[in-house]
Amino acid sequence: MIVADASWVVALRDPSDDHHLAATAINRGIDDEEVWLHPVTLAECLVAAAHLGVLPDAVLRLRAAFEVPDVERDAPVRWAALRAETGLRLPDAVVLDTALSHGARAIVTFDAKLAAAASKHGLDIVNS
Repeated sequence: MIVADASWVVALRDPSDDHHLAATAINRGIDDEEVWLHPVTLAECLVAAAHLGVLPDAVLRLRAAFEVPDVERDAPVRWAALRAETGLRLPDAVVLDTALSHGARAIVTFDAKLAAAASKHGLDIVNS
């Protein structure tokens, strides 16, 4: 299982994004492996759709494409600890926690700081 960061999802959906070609190549390489998108990451990915007035369609598409787990009661405590430990922004700490707490093998991201923190925690990084 792979946990997706917003940087990859946004690049995958936006042909004008600098990482779009790499994101689509990664998507083809993932094959049938399950990809999770935390609800906080889902919200990050939906901001542009909200601005464009296409939020309901974007929600349906993203929920169809990714597994969106429920937020666990103790998750915010883990997020705070990871944010303090790593210095990551909270949304990135949430991605890292999702991967660690659900036994993911990897994170897919274009964010160098998140990738470095995930690597230090023994996760593979999918970014090219």
